[in-house]
Amino acid sequence: MSARGAPAGAGHEEVCARAEALSERWRARAGETERARSLSRETLAELFDAGLLQILVPTRYGGLGLGWPTMVAASRIAARACASTAWVMSVVGGHAGIACRFSRACQEEMFAEGPRQLFSTASVTATGTIRKEDGGFRVSGTWRFSSGIDHATWLIVTGPCENHPAPPEPNRFLLAVRPSQVRVEDTWHVTGMRGTGSKDVVFDHLFVPDGWGVALPECFGARPEGAEVHPGAYLFEVPFIPYATSSIIGPILGCAEGAYQEYVTALRQRSGAGASVPPGTVQERLAESAAELTCARLLYDSLLHTLHEAGEARRGLSPGEWLTLKRDRAYLARLCVNAVQRLVLHLGASSGFESNPLQRHWRDLQSMTSHIDVNWDQAMLAYASHELGLSR
Repeated sequence: MSARGAPAGAGHEEVCARAEALSERWRARAGETERARSLSRETLAELFDAGLLQILVPTRYGGLGLGWPTMVAASRIAARACASTAWVMSVVGGHAGIACRFSRACQEEMFAEGPRQLFSTASVTATGTIRKEDGGFRVSGTWRFSSGIDHATWLIVTGPCENHPAPPEPNRFLLAVRPSQVRVEDTWHVTGMRGTGSKDVVFDHLFVPDGWGVALPECFGARPEGAEVHPGAYLFEVPFIPYATSSIIGPILGCAEGAYQEYVTALRQRSGAGASVPPGTVQERLAESAAELTCARLLYDSLLHTLHEAGEARRGLSPGEWLTLKRDRAYLARLCVNAVQRLVLHLGASSGFESNPLQRHWRDLQSMTSHIDVNWDQAMLAYASHELGLSR
């Protein structure tokens, strides 16, 4: 492996095995990661050295060039140990799929120094503005939730261009810049997913040349300009939003599985230390949570199959498939929350300590499942309206 590259020749099973092999380090480091509110340099180096942040980076640029299911599966394994590490691996690492939809010229510069690139994004703003000027865009204001920005080599900001002469529908543009061109504000003081370091980024009237901007419908649609650089890779040929917004299911399910295992371990230790056997009601609740996680795994498998099958066929999802996918993502998240909440409520006062791994998993799970991509109300109402033939 070169200093600038990723381990060569890795397939799906090998990548998942690498994530498994590193999990104990991430578990031991999880408390420190949470307190630092950012991944450590050690964790980031491990992710890069194992190729876990280059899963979607095409082989043309020295990456592994593997499929979307591999990235999600590896992040699920990581989340059993540390959900923040898994989030950076899957959600932030998955942004390479966006970068490789930019023009050939942009891609060549983005990966000019090798595949060890981390693409942070920022798409939520209350004060940010993008205005068209001769030769480019002028960006001002604050964007929020830029996960991984402490370690990012590139930043992709998304927003509407209020004065564009021919705005796309929807009117949103993606602009790629270097993190050194913006100011990072340390606002990430939160209850869960602290280690993602999802801080604010501030643009001080930054000028971005036209060549570093692309309309969102073009970038996320089927066969964008950058797709021609990577023939044969379905992720760059089909509509991207279903994949980008579903990367979250790996960290969510893995986090819930990690919480469940921590609970089982705690009960076994209590029994092994001479304490009484857990009451029947405790065992019953354990079994119910286990059943819910089994159901969540079936939904997870179905979601991966649906997206991978559609990608292999080089087709976008039908409206019905898309709404079913969003419904099932939300239901998977609900099952995971229910399963872990039941365990937390009945572990006792010890579950309230921040140092308790189960408590950390629970905080992280609540933060992840509040994400818009698994919003219950929106997903269920949209699905029901479609099923009943109602307009929305």
